Amino acid sequence: FPNGGIRNTFEARGYSAWDPSSPAFIVEDTLCIPTIFIAYTGESLDYKTPLLKALRAVDQAATDVCHYFYPEVKRVHTNLGWEQEYFLVDEGLYAARPDLLLTGRTLMGHESAKNQQLEDHYFGAIPTRVAAFMKELEIEAWKLGIPCKTRHNEVAPNQFELAPIYEECDLAVDHNMLVMALMRNIARKHGFRVLLHEKPFKGINGSGKHNNWS
Repeated sequence: FPNGGIRNTFEARGYSAWDPSSPAFIVEDTLCIPTIFIAYTGESLDYKTPLLKALRAVDQAATDVCHYFYPEVKRVHTNLGWEQEYFLVDEGLYAARPDLLLTGRTLMGHESAKNQQLEDHYFGAIPTRVAAFMKELEIEAWKLGIPCKTRHNEVAPNQFELAPIYEECDLAVDHNMLVMALMRNIARKHGFRVLLHEKPFKGINGSGKHNNWS
C-alpha cells in the first residue's frame, strides 16, 4: 500500500560511528566518545561528517598539487586556531533582562551611556573575579585535552577572549564546542552568565570568532 514516502522502511535509520581522529574524554564520571551520524544511504545527518568530508577533499586536492613540486608528499592536513570572544554579565543583571534570558542578546532599551570610546577596558587589567573564572575554565579545559594558550580583555566593556594552540581542524572544532559548554557551566559558579551570541549589544563590538586556518 502507498505510505506517502519514497524510501523503504528499513532505510529509515541512521548509524553512529566513533571518530578516532578526535580523542575520547571524561566529563565527571561519564566517558564521552566523539562520533559521526550518517543515514543508511550514507548522507550526513550531523554537522561533523560534512567537515570530515571537506577535509578529505582538501587533502586529496592539495596533495595532487604538491606532487607537481615534491612527489613524496603523502598527505596535507589543515590546522585551525579559533579565537573565542564572549561577554560576561552579572547574574543579577542578566536575570533582570527577559531578552537576555530568552535569546542571549539585547532586543530593547537604550544604548549604554558609556561604551568603548576610551578603550580603557581593552588596555586595562583583567578584573579579579573574571580572572578567577578564566583560571578555572583553563584548568577544566586542560583536563579535557584542550590546549588553552591566551586570555585577555577585549574591546567592548566586559568582553573577553580565550584562544588555544592550533590543532587539526576537526579536533579544534570539537574542542571549541566543549569550551563553550564549559564556559556556561563555570560562569554560573562565579556569579556570571556568559553571552556567546555574535552581536548581543547594539553600538559596541560583537563577539567575532576568528578562525586562523592553515
